[in-house]
Amino acid sequence: MCYLRVTLIDVGWGDSILIESTSGIGRPRFALIDSNDNAEREYWPTRNFLRKHFGSREDEFDYTEIDPLFDFVMVSHDHSDHGTGLKRIMSQYGTQKFWYPKTDPEHSPVIAHLQSYANHHMVDIDNQAVDREIDIGNLGDTALDVLWPPPDHYLQDSNKNNNSIVLLLTLENQSILLTGDAEGEVWSEISDQVPLNTVAVKVPHHGSRNGILSHGGTTLLNRLSQTAGNIHMGISCHPNFPNRYDLPHPDVVNSISEDPYHLYRTDLHYHITFTVRDSQVVVRYSHE
Repeated sequence: MCYLRVTLIDVGWGDSILIESTSGIGRPRFALIDSNDNAEREYWPTRNFLRKHFGSREDEFDYTEIDPLFDFVMVSHDHSDHGTGLKRIMSQYGTQKFWYPKTDPEHSPVIAHLQSYANHHMVDIDNQAVDREIDIGNLGDTALDVLWPPPDHYLQDSNKNNNSIVLLLTLENQSILLTGDAEGEVWSEISDQVPLNTVAVKVPHHGSRNGILSHGGTTLLNRLSQTAGNIHMGISCHPNFPNRYDLPHPDVVNSISEDPYHLYRTDLHYHITFTVRDSQVVVRYSHE
């Protein structure tokens, strides 16, 4: 039975997303996007989630014997709250590929370091900068499409959020949209590319106004409102996390708390999982 499962891991602040898809026969395939694990603070929410998640599935497969475990690891853009800890995760679990948006290595706080690790002769992970003109194939039975960025966009826009990889996952004519921290300018460019079979969306930029309301961002909500059914929307956020921003913004919450949207938040629901199966979407979360 085919399924696609996307989990927004509660990392306090930042993003981390586990993707799982069937592969016809055999074990499911896995991918990971982003992490905010911080060695200096001994704070490892992604690593701890993965250890517990895979450890609880010993009756299905022994993840310790799968090397590499991930088909790909991706960093959505060049900010530390999305890339910190990915080196350790790639080292511990293994990955066939490492993907990232193209960036200027001289002004790269995260991606240049991870790329250097992947290219080390004792590691040698296949790695590539991806954009919307590159076909990245499938994850098991799920089709993957990069909607953003266009080639060399980083040269025109110094805002690293707007260089985020926007990834569309599609299984059996139902799609899940992963948005990174892309802001309104991006959605004014690509909202019409978001298919009307979209059933779940990661809210851009932790629920900030610049992610979904300002600078043309309402075009994304306008597009999603045209879909036939309800849209499940998840925000990775923790407004009380130390020394961070007070997000999600109340205007964003108000805008996506009514039909056709159903809103879930990691600060309220902890880990949030969207599952597409049998032309339906099911949402589960760790607590209320």
